[in-house]
Amino acid sequence: MLLLTLGSLRLAEQDGDVAAAVARGDVQEALRLGLGRLDRGAGGDPERLAALGQVLGQALLAAGRDEQAEELFQKQLRMYEGLPRTQVRWLSSMDRGFLFLHLNKPGRAAETFNVVADADDAPLALRVEALAGMAQAMQSMGEHRRAARTLAFAMALVEAAPAPSLMMPLLTAIELELQVCRALRHYDDMAGAELPRDRDVRAALRSSALLLSALPVVVARLEFLVALVAQEPAPMAAQAGHAGHAGQGTEGVDGLFDGVRWYRDRRLAPMEERARVEAALALLDRGQARTAYDILGPLAIDDARQLHHRHAIELRYCASKLHAMNGRHSDALRCYRQHAQLSLARLRFELTRVPYSRFLEQQERAEQADADQLRLPPRYRRAYQYILDHLHDRALSVRRIAAEIDVTERALQMAFRANLGLTPAEVIRKLRMACIRTELQQMAGRDSVLAVAARWGMANRSTLAHNYRQQFGETPSATASLPSFAELPSIAATVAAAVAGNGLGSGLGHGSAGSGMTNTIEPVLPISLGGGAVAGRREYSVDGV
Repeated sequence: MLLLTLGSLRLAEQDGDVAAAVARGDVQEALRLGLGRLDRGAGGDPERLAALGQVLGQALLAAGRDEQAEELFQKQLRMYEGLPRTQVRWLSSMDRGFLFLHLNKPGRAAETFNVVADADDAPLALRVEALAGMAQAMQSMGEHRRAARTLAFAMALVEAAPAPSLMMPLLTAIELELQVCRALRHYDDMAGAELPRDRDVRAALRSSALLLSALPVVVARLEFLVALVAQEPAPMAAQAGHAGHAGQGTEGVDGLFDGVRWYRDRRLAPMEERARVEAALALLDRGQARTAYDILGPLAIDDARQLHHRHAIELRYCASKLHAMNGRHSDALRCYRQHAQLSLARLRFELTRVPYSRFLEQQERAEQADADQLRLPPRYRRAYQYILDHLHDRALSVRRIAAEIDVTERALQMAFRANLGLTPAEVIRKLRMACIRTELQQMAGRDSVLAVAARWGMANRSTLAHNYRQQFGETPSATASLPSFAELPSIAATVAAAVAGNGLGSGLGHGSAGSGMTNTIEPVLPISLGGGAVAGRREYSVDGV
């Protein structure tokens, strides 16, 4: 819902009522207002209708009306016909990204969102939305570090340019959501992250809810996250007479049940299912097996629905924990094996689709070059960073670098040669060649060699061919003719290998690909806990949720 709310910021004034309905969480009303307007809008402003259609498509997905959403996205393609080709590519990629994200195909989602996220000339609001969607997709694949970097890049774009006032607080809310959801699924993190329960996290969530008080749907989500990280479940007596609204500051178990009810009352079935799964994970982490079983409700006992459920990996994990807490260790082991198999399937089918991204590679390259910068005197570290930041600029030169840090060209040359064993010009050339090689490998056939080289500041064909052959022993076109493999090393790792023998890159390493997965494409076996899976009387009524 946070991503849907972020997208609604793009709606024009004439569609403000649709945006307001989304902000209230009244998705059904937003659809009632918007779908008819979209049908009657033939011949109107295509950009405005495109933005409206994208929000309505996401709203249909949030309401569980998948087939209607797909039909709407198909109609949108005809709506885009009056727009420039580049814009059509961006908008259609966003539509596919929303759909893949909803279908729990995060690799495909990240791949399509990246078309917009990596486009420097895309409109700010559209690019930020693509980056936020890409961050969520990365998170679903266990690529936590890349998810955080992607969202940080979106925030940097918003800070550097005029943007709607609610855009930055919404990105902050998404960042907090990713943090909590990552810890909820700590089973897929080799670092063994634990659910954050300190006061600072809860304070940050409440502060974010206060800033976004004009968006009840966001407040409801943030209050639910507060309940997820509550240290102790709130006693029932303390909540006597509570009206049951998720935005009224409840914590603990009651807050979890209220959050589930909030989505159910608004007929947002996919959101309700997600809330049930997240609440069960949090409760199992606290050792409250009976309450976790109650809140899972139909997800725990309906075998037919589990056969192809979007949250099968989490539900297999929950089943394993519930069986173990109930003393049924053979069943627990069986469920955990299924959980591991499904996670491995996600690793094979989705992680290999993680897209090549220039902005992510630039961040990774800068981080991994820290050790080399530390080998330089303090003043000249700024020169090295300047090279990294402007590697794509054709006008980058030793003279320009020297002027940037206020030293002579000779002093710059001597400092680099003495500490790195290479002149600044050699550093630039080797870094550029390595970056071009990696992009040619990972995007084989998608663009011409000269177009790729131009993105990294190389415009002369003969110079490119000479330097490339000298460094790699083959022509750029030979590299580009090879098939593209997602498992090829990142640019940063390639740079390290390319220049390690020259004293440069000793601090560079291969980027982490991330660890286990959290969801699946097609589960094999359903949860089957049976009526006696959890002993004892139920404290909460599933029917009441």
